[in-house]
Amino acid sequence: MTLGRPVPSNGVQSERLPVYQEHVQTLLDHDHAYRCFCTPEQLESQKRELHEAGKPTVYPGTCRSIDAAESDRRAKAGESHVVRFKSDKFGRPKLHDAIYGRFQKKDMEEDFILMKTDGFPTYHLANVVDDHLMKITHVIRGEEWLISTPKHVALYEAFGWQPPTFAHLGLLVDLDGSKLSKRNDSVNISKYQTGGTFPMALLSWLANLGSSFKRDVQLPRTVEDVANALTFKFTRGGIKLNLSKLEYFNNRYRDAMLWKPVPALADEEAKLIDQHLTQPILSEIEAITAGSIESAGLTARAWQLPPELVPTLTDPTKKGQYVYKAIISKQGGFQSPSDLISQHPYLFWRVPLDVYKTSLAKARPEPKVLAALEEAISQESFWDGDCSPVMQAIQSKVEPQGVDQLTIHNVLRVIAAGGQDVVSQSSSRMFALLGRDEWAHRLNVVKGLLSELNEG
Repeated sequence: MTLGRPVPSNGVQSERLPVYQEHVQTLLDHDHAYRCFCTPEQLESQKRELHEAGKPTVYPGTCRSIDAAESDRRAKAGESHVVRFKSDKFGRPKLHDAIYGRFQKKDMEEDFILMKTDGFPTYHLANVVDDHLMKITHVIRGEEWLISTPKHVALYEAFGWQPPTFAHLGLLVDLDGSKLSKRNDSVNISKYQTGGTFPMALLSWLANLGSSFKRDVQLPRTVEDVANALTFKFTRGGIKLNLSKLEYFNNRYRDAMLWKPVPALADEEAKLIDQHLTQPILSEIEAITAGSIESAGLTARAWQLPPELVPTLTDPTKKGQYVYKAIISKQGGFQSPSDLISQHPYLFWRVPLDVYKTSLAKARPEPKVLAALEEAISQESFWDGDCSPVMQAIQSKVEPQGVDQLTIHNVLRVIAAGGQDVVSQSSSRMFALLGRDEWAHRLNVVKGLLSELNEG
């Protein structure tokens, strides 16, 4: 099945030529079609004469007067010909399009070609025959085919078949209204497969191109939910490919899977999180560490490259779970994996010495907080679970000595992230994620640098 449409077992058109020839013969037998023996030179001459006379340059029906016996004889003799449809027998067909409503062309159709000189059918014949034989009930295609649909309706009538429901959708265009091309990266599906885009986000985005979800509907989590959420009211004309809307859906799905899990989908969505979020983040971290790609975020922070990974990320058995914990710890979401890395590099790499030195030169951390943190690190039991006892121990130690909350958090930010003005996680989350050993390492680095500064 492709988009709900079964593919014929002999789907190669060249293998289906006898089917098309049989149906063309049916039209010939019922006087709904005729053979046209006009040469290309004759057709060109006819067009020129019509143009010079100020008339429409449509085929004038030159070969319609050839009787059936002569037509059969000339065809059997191998004379080159096409088969044309007798359009005037069916007037100006009307149709009701599911999107555009009532549609009827102002002018009569010309006698369009059904079978070409090489014996292959035109699209007009092939799509009607194939759709009927496959019992297609709804034909959904681009709006550029609406103008040709009266031809197809006439063919359905000529064969005595019930036409399907037609729905002609607007074409996807760039934000400037220009037509998309294969050279445009936006139409490359592999970009979304490898770019951290969740399947349901992509599906919801595509479903909303030219349509919309119903009001107050919850975020669909399954294909069935998407179908139930859609209004199935479509806009007419070109549909702009708004990639910011895809980012919006992707962030909503990511946040929903991370912080509002659905029990029935938990296993499947955990795999999606790993495939489209955890692994891409890991790959980017490892590429930056190896020096194969640059990080504008790290460069802007004056971090020396390549940076040193936190030890947990060097352990193949732990690094995936560590990154997942880093993602979960970032409550409130983030725009992209690259944003998480560039905004919070201290979660993945150890803070470079030069970054610490620059920060310490601006302001020395409160010694009472350093001492309280060192004491809390010595208590291994404080570091179980969410590590809340660590923060409680520090506060209970220094607040009676007149140290306020802001000062406490500023010192902890310097140690964990390399500066008190760095956008960071809450101290409690950083305790839980980085862990006791890493906090001990960073505290010792800061203390060593402070000793050097004091001696200097």
